[in-house]
Amino acid sequence: MSNYLLAIHIVELIAALAGTYYYLKTKDSQMKIFIWYLWFVVLVETVGMYGYLLLNNYDYDWFIWLKNSVICSNTWLYNIYSFVSILIFGKFFRDIIHSKPSKIIIKITVVLYVIFTISYFLISGTFFEKSLPYDEFLGTFAVLIFVILYYKQLLASNKILLFYRLPVFYISSGLLLFYLCVAPLFTFDSYFLAVNKGFVQFRIVFMFLINTFLYSCFTFAFLYTIQFKKE
Repeated sequence: MSNYLLAIHIVELIAALAGTYYYLKTKDSQMKIFIWYLWFVVLVETVGMYGYLLLNNYDYDWFIWLKNSVICSNTWLYNIYSFVSILIFGKFFRDIIHSKPSKIIIKITVVLYVIFTISYFLISGTFFEKSLPYDEFLGTFAVLIFVILYYKQLLASNKILLFYRLPVFYISSGLLLFYLCVAPLFTFDSYFLAVNKGFVQFRIVFMFLINTFLYSCFTFAFLYTIQFKKE
């Protein structure tokens, strides 16, 4: 495992710990599901590291079974991760947003995403082999809708004057920038081959920087706004 991946795991863990600390101090129920999401990320990233273990060759029966099984690649795990992430984001923003039409839009967006994802994997049978086509673009589209609806509510309320006190503002801004930056990168996913060393290295560094930015936003959102909750 590279130092970049290890650093990202650490940043993700720090964000989850910061969120837990925030909840213990404030009992902010609106943030509870998002904090659980951060621990879900830590769990997935930790379990997903078994892929690096399979790069070795051991004579253990369980290792040989794992290496020859359908879960020899961790693609299935990250398919679950992408699917659950959109469900959680939808639930998170739907609980925060008060407008009934906005809630309906979020629900429709999530339902369409679920139908498309399940239908694709049932028809293609590639759940253990490939990720969802255009997954980053679909995720970006969904998150864009969620965040825009949240911004719309924020601009129409008195809370806009105190936006800097709201952890949701920093979280939504971080998510929006992350997905907008990542989606174009996956346009060139076909170039992600071992022979394209320049692009491979660029992608590794870029993903490290954007993930560090995202989870640093989450950490800042919890640790900075906690002072206003205490007030």
